[in-house]
Amino acid sequence: MTKLDELKLLTAWDVEPTLTEEELEDLLGTASKQDAAGLVPGDDEWEPTYDLNRAAARVWLVKAARASATVEAASEDTGTATSRVFQNCLAMARLFSAKRSGTVFTG
Repeated sequence: MTKLDELKLLTAWDVEPTLTEEELEDLLGTASKQDAAGLVPGDDEWEPTYDLNRAAARVWLVKAARASATVEAASEDTGTATSRVFQNCLAMARLFSAKRSGTVFTG
């Protein structure tokens, strides 16, 4: 399974509010980090390494932003109000943000 596939699973990317695969790839790229050999993104030998929790938190924030832009109304199909979708997206963003890994550079 690729890191992009993992990110898809963590974020329900294809459930409203949805993101495109290209958007997911971009958000995954913003979460690239130093690899096990100490190489950073941009180094020729860098092994693609990502903080999936950081990427997932960003995806959920984008989903929250998209939910906030919708009209506040209960869906006829599900009865789910958009404010509830917004709150759920924010809760997921907080959950993944709390799990983010850090990188320390020691020159």
